[in-house]
Amino acid sequence: MILKPVPMKRIAVLGLRKNRQTIISILHDLNAVQLEPLSKDVTAMLRNERDNDLFRQVSDQLLRMKALRTVLPPVEVNQCQRFTSVDQLMLATKSIDIDDKVATLEREKENLLTRLGETENNIKLVEEFSFFPEDFDVLQLRTAHSYFARVDSKDYANFKKAMDVNSQDVFLYAKEGKDTTHVVLVTFPNFPPHALATVVQEYNVRIEAVPKLQGKADQLIENLKAKHTEITQKLKGIYIQLTEISKVHYVNIICLEEQLEIENKKLEVIDNLGVTSDSFALEGWIPKAKVSHLKGAFDKNTKGTMLFELETDENPPTLFDNPKRFRLFEAFIRFYSLPQGKEFDPTLIFGLIFPIFYGVMVGDAGYGLVILLVCRWVIRRVEGGKRNLNIMPTPLRSFALMILKRRQMVKLAKAMTPGAIIAIILGFLFNLYFGFHLNGYLFSYLNSALGLHLPADGTIFSPILGLRKLLLISGYVGLGMVTFGLILGIINTLREGERKHAIAKIGWIVFGWGVVLTGLALMHHQHINPIHHVQGIFYVGLMVGGIGLMFVGEGPRAVMELPSIVSHILSYTRIIGILLASVILADVIDFIFIKTLHHSIPYIVLGTIILFIGHIFNIIIGVFEPGIQGARLVYVEFFSKFYHGNGKAFRPFGTSRKYTYDQYEIQTEKR
Repeated sequence: MILKPVPMKRIAVLGLRKNRQTIISILHDLNAVQLEPLSKDVTAMLRNERDNDLFRQVSDQLLRMKALRTVLPPVEVNQCQRFTSVDQLMLATKSIDIDDKVATLEREKENLLTRLGETENNIKLVEEFSFFPEDFDVLQLRTAHSYFARVDSKDYANFKKAMDVNSQDVFLYAKEGKDTTHVVLVTFPNFPPHALATVVQEYNVRIEAVPKLQGKADQLIENLKAKHTEITQKLKGIYIQLTEISKVHYVNIICLEEQLEIENKKLEVIDNLGVTSDSFALEGWIPKAKVSHLKGAFDKNTKGTMLFELETDENPPTLFDNPKRFRLFEAFIRFYSLPQGKEFDPTLIFGLIFPIFYGVMVGDAGYGLVILLVCRWVIRRVEGGKRNLNIMPTPLRSFALMILKRRQMVKLAKAMTPGAIIAIILGFLFNLYFGFHLNGYLFSYLNSALGLHLPADGTIFSPILGLRKLLLISGYVGLGMVTFGLILGIINTLREGERKHAIAKIGWIVFGWGVVLTGLALMHHQHINPIHHVQGIFYVGLMVGGIGLMFVGEGPRAVMELPSIVSHILSYTRIIGILLASVILADVIDFIFIKTLHHSIPYIVLGTIILFIGHIFNIIIGVFEPGIQGARLVYVEFFSKFYHGNGKAFRPFGTSRKYTYDQYEIQTEKR
């Protein structure tokens, strides 16, 4: 049920300096070695040597390919290429000799786009101020400033009055509209510039300088549209030329760019290797199962390369190894803390327990069905290529995207799906459908049609009437989870050689069982006086013995932790508390709705509104509260007994290729 992360091995590679490029390429293509700085004692005997010339050439060509790819129209790439060496790669890049032609076309395109934007703006302005009867060229005065202005119609009279104070030095020609008044405004030299600024700010006037335009409005619009068509045709011609270039070179550029990115990454590694005059060395972490694959690749493609497996007390990086269906729960473990490479990976136990806790706390078939449908809808919209969530209300969509990315939404939806199914099953057993009891109709039909003897009220188990039993079950679950966590903690501490901590954890288990058995005896009115009854001696012995073991393992501070053991066990009763809160709230909502049915239509409408809003509110609570509390029970009450966390993620040296093949074909198992 609990797995460990993938076993890791610290390795050192020693090889001939002339084989550096080959060995780094093998490591890259294997994509299974996390490179680490060399040990201090090894570093003292080696030096770094950078091949700045090759690094510069690769970087320059990479920038060149990126620039070409950005300019050229995209073409579908449905093939991959293989480059066997850096020399072959550099020759391939130099064979693409289109830089000057593409640069010329790009400059011309940018110039035309600028002119097109100016023309579109001028067309809009002339159409907007076409009421001006004169040639627009008269507005180009050497000694005056001309503006197109827009002012709210309700402010125009006051604006005009303010400008008329200096009427000898201002020319206004306006067309009043319902909401906005458009004004052609000319200010002569004697008009104070600050006066214009003051009036414009006071009445919120939007002004812009009149561009150089010639002709009256109708003819000018016709000329500008003809110019717009001419520029558009030229742009189409440039686009056609760029498209023709793309058809020939785009695929190669994409493949070259990816391989250059990879070679650039390899050279960064090579530049940081420790070298001597004839050899080099590197260190790293690799999954233990892949050591043989790496050795085989070295033997096949290089001579004299040696791989050493190092013994170290250092914690290895962590690589999860869980069944496919449980990998989505790895995100919940990362959120809490990544496990160390040598400790237990609790992903499986989280993936099994969390949905059960969640389903029990929801406990209503109607709510479970709604949550299930919403989860499947989110998964289908995002993973099915329909990445928008526009069907959701805007405030809810904005809130969801603010706290979660789309990818995280999918993981959360998949994690909640089994919990929603469990909620539907339990809702059937509890006879709860949005708080209503509907099983009676089904059971009545089955009893009459098939001669069964199902409960007449349709309830197989009532969470209200069976509250005591449910609380006891949740207590047993708490005891089992805490005990299981402590057992795992004992295994961890023994493996780490901390025997005293193991003794303390044994004491916690013994004390916890003593308290629980004593509590159960009191609930069943059994005698627990150790003076008169043997079972009393046993219960007290467990508690006293547990305290003693805790004292031996952790000293006086163990006494301070006694309440936490009991509180962690009892904390699991919150599962039933949240279930009851949801059941009671749903019952109250349904009760109000049913009562309004016996009154007038306005009351019925009000009751229906309360029914829908109340259940939506309860569903929202059912999404968040069980999820938060279910995760908390695992994180705090369970993980705290054995889990250290603070692990470092395994980050192998490699690249996910899309348009190129690996340089070396290495046989290895896929996870």
